Amino acid sequence: MAIHFRIAVLPVLLFASSTLWAWSNHTLITQGVAASIPEITQAPKVKVQSLEDFLAQNQVALAEFLEQEEQWMNSHLWHYAPRPAELAFKANGNPDDIVLRFKHAIRINPNAKIPLYLQHVPGVETPSTIAPNSISVFKDLAYLPDVSLQQLGEKQWVAPLDVVVSGSDEPDHGLDIGLFTDSNTEHGKIYGFGEQAFGNPNLEYGTQAPFHMGFYHESDIIYALAGFLKQSYPQYRIHLYKRLAEFAFKQGNNYWGYRFMGWGLHYIGDFSNPYHVTPVPGASTLQTLWLGVLSTLGIKDPQADAIQLVSNRHTALEEFQQLTMNRNYLNHDETAPMLRALHAPAEVMPYEFENIIDVFAKNSAQQAAQTDAIISDNMPAYMVSDSEVEYSELAERQQLLTLIEQQHGQQGIDKLTQKISDLLSLFADNGKSYVLGILSKPQ
Repeated sequence: MAIHFRIAVLPVLLFASSTLWAWSNHTLITQGVAASIPEITQAPKVKVQSLEDFLAQNQVALAEFLEQEEQWMNSHLWHYAPRPAELAFKANGNPDDIVLRFKHAIRINPNAKIPLYLQHVPGVETPSTIAPNSISVFKDLAYLPDVSLQQLGEKQWVAPLDVVVSGSDEPDHGLDIGLFTDSNTEHGKIYGFGEQAFGNPNLEYGTQAPFHMGFYHESDIIYALAGFLKQSYPQYRIHLYKRLAEFAFKQGNNYWGYRFMGWGLHYIGDFSNPYHVTPVPGASTLQTLWLGVLSTLGIKDPQADAIQLVSNRHTALEEFQQLTMNRNYLNHDETAPMLRALHAPAEVMPYEFENIIDVFAKNSAQQAAQTDAIISDNMPAYMVSDSEVEYSELAERQQLLTLIEQQHGQQGIDKLTQKISDLLSLFADNGKSYVLGILSKPQ
């Protein structure tokens, strides 16, 4: 019975969150945080540099650095799949495959596109443009066609703020796609991560789930029945990109220091969304286990219904955030609650590696049940409380703000706005801590 029950409880945890963007378009949230950090806004402009040039300049030092980092990760990460020895970055002087060797060494998608560009928040005009499919590996480009994308050239000078903000959305462009042995990719077979532990691999972006979601605060019994939840890698990415940023600054390659900083901020932003740190927000341990019991007994509808509701509420939360913030930026409304929430305070806690789990993820997980309840109470019921509905397929989803106001009045809009603002304030605190942790190192 125990084995069958474990199998039955897996689906509700495995596919509970089919939406993996956390916050739609991370530039929307990183702009406010980074713009409120003087150490970024007052820094001098940096010279744009290709990844090839950065790697070629530093390949000897980088090889030693990445080997030291691998040893550190094996000793310190809660769950870490060691990098296969043959993927270690070697300073062999070959310029033809230096980018591929680097991608293999840090185990990101070798097909990821890393061009020179800036991604701006709504309302910013660009002097030159770059096509969305030049920066993303996905066929479904989601929000990118409506985003202001600026083509850059080597040796241009740009503001560090713009580099950080742009970099913060890059991990959602395909860096973490297809990295597992069951991903049906060549790189997934050699990267050493094994089979995908959770997330929906049938979705185009579903294989990035274990890198963008971390479930660190579940009950012991949930871990006993679903130990695979520990097989997540946001810690790995957050630490890796922090250290790469510090390395780049130390070598004098400031453009890549800020760009790697942006990459790391992406995952901290993910952690401010409760649906990325709790597999089934709003459900107690007992409720989750009961769904497994029913499924074991052949009563599978309650479990399927729960999965659908979590997916719909997750998607609706992001939709509300994106629609609201797009409007705020287009109207240049700096007094808007969500934009105000992103202003980092003057004083933040010193960055410590342990904060990733003990602070960043924990504070968001503690707000999961309340967030889920506010969504349920203040959004159209058929969108977020009807398991027969697939929210992402609703034609009227772009009218979400109007529908909420019609059914729940301004009070409903305000409650949702305040809840998301509370979550974004976590990112403001934690993001600034991360940034200062990088910039406090000798450069």
